[in-house]
Amino acid sequence: MHRSRTASALLGLLAAALLQPASAEDFDPRWEIGLSFGEIPVLAGSFKPGLLLGYRFSEQFSLVGCLQMKDYLQRDGSSFNARNTGLGGLLSSKETTGARALLAARYRPVEWAPYLQAGFVWNGEDIETMRFDARERQVGTSVYDGELSLVQSRSAGFGPAFGLGYAFELGSRLRLDTGIAAALMTPISDPRVAIRSARELEAPDQEALVERIRDAYRGNFHNRYHVFTLGLSYAL
Repeated sequence: MHRSRTASALLGLLAAALLQPASAEDFDPRWEIGLSFGEIPVLAGSFKPGLLLGYRFSEQFSLVGCLQMKDYLQRDGSSFNARNTGLGGLLSSKETTGARALLAARYRPVEWAPYLQAGFVWNGEDIETMRFDARERQVGTSVYDGELSLVQSRSAGFGPAFGLGYAFELGSRLRLDTGIAAALMTPISDPRVAIRSARELEAPDQEALVERIRDAYRGNFHNRYHVFTLGLSYAL
C-alpha cells in the first residue's frame, strides 16, 4: 500500500510537470538531447555511456529520460564487494554492470540552485566474479586451503526514486549537468552468491560466508537501485 501511494504521488508530479505552463518571461519550451555517462572511470567507476532525452517546460520544470548501456570493468583491489568478503588473497575482480534507465521530473526553484528530481529508476542485473589465490583461510569455523572464487549477482529491479543534481548553463542551449536518483523506498535486495573452492565448504561455513557478504551488501548505499548521470545536453 505504501509503495502504491508513493508511485501515485510520483505520477502526479510527472503529470504536473507535463502541464506546467511557460514562465512569465515567455519561456520557449524545448526538447533537449544529450550524452550521459554513468560514473567517472578514473575513480574506478563504471563508464555506462548513454543517451538523454528531455523536454524543458519552463526554467523551473523539465522532464528527462536517460538510458545507459551495460558496461564491463575490472575493479580488482578497488572492489568494495571483494573487500566485504573478508577473504584475503584477491587475484582479480571483474564486473558486468547492467543497463540503467531513469524517467524523472526535475524542479529547479531558481537558476543558480540545485534541482530536485523524482521519478522511476530501473537497473539491469549486475554480476561480479572474484578470484582468490591458493592459501589457508578461515571460513566460518573451519580452515580451508586452495583457490576460491565467488560469483555475486544482483537481480534487475525497478522502483520510485528521488534525488538531486546541478546544471551548469554553458549558453542559452548547452547544459552540463550531474545528478543522482535512487530508489530510497525500495529495500536493497540480497545478492545471489555462488562459491567454488578447491575443497567444498561445509554447509554451516558456506552459510556464514554468504550471510557476511549479504550483510555488508545491504549496508552499502551504492547497492541500492539508482542512476547517476554526468551529461552534456543541447536544447533544440
